[in-house]
Amino acid sequence: MTPRTFIVTTAHRSEFPNPITFNEGAPLTVGEEYQGDEGWENWLFCSTPGQEAGWVPKQIIERLDGQRARAREAYTARELDVHAGERLIASRSLNGWLWCTRADGTASGWVPQANLAEHTRRCVIQEEVSGCGIAACANILGQTYAEMKATANAMGIHAEDPSLWSDSQYVRRLLAAGGVTAAAGETPFESWEKLPDLALLAIKHHQENGRDFWHWVVFERSDDQMHVLDSASYLPSNVRTDFAAMQPKWFIAVNRTSA
Repeated sequence: MTPRTFIVTTAHRSEFPNPITFNEGAPLTVGEEYQGDEGWENWLFCSTPGQEAGWVPKQIIERLDGQRARAREAYTARELDVHAGERLIASRSLNGWLWCTRADGTASGWVPQANLAEHTRRCVIQEEVSGCGIAACANILGQTYAEMKATANAMGIHAEDPSLWSDSQYVRRLLAAGGVTAAAGETPFESWEKLPDLALLAIKHHQENGRDFWHWVVFERSDDQMHVLDSASYLPSNVRTDFAAMQPKWFIAVNRTSA
């Protein structure tokens, strides 16, 4: 499966401290099939020399005769202990379980799919015609538009102020107020692949009476997947992957670590 991001909705703790683990071709003795109310089908209780017995997915078992079998591939029954709210990257699905890796890459293991909800990125929509900068900062800081606007107004930043429409400093101030650092300068756009994992992008760049104008959007890369959060209210989807249509002029690299 293509790696997907999930959020833990219900904590999970393994009941098997010594999970069965074996290599491709390992001899297996097959026992009972799992019966339970969880809907976990096609799990067989197996043993192999030198290991404690454990549950193995039927798909990786090559039956020989009677209870004798061998492994079609390497496998571990290691489960991942997780707590509610944790972010995981799932890379394989088997019989009601997902093979997951913590977002920081420190540990991997199986987690019941019923304990997880797929993470869907949502985009804050600008509530003012010239509010794209405020909306972009809200998307980076995880705030609503109203929350970000209140912070901006308290700092003397107002979306209707024409002096800000060609300014790139006020977004840095807003991000810094939220504990996020942004690069001091703007970097010319070369390609989507060369962008940092998080950046403010200037698209729809144009000039009027010698002044530069643009539309702020947010570029994000996570789990090797790229998208752009565009706060424009008229778009059919505000999470954009139509990269050829956007044609950025430059970007500001952003780091979510504390300023």
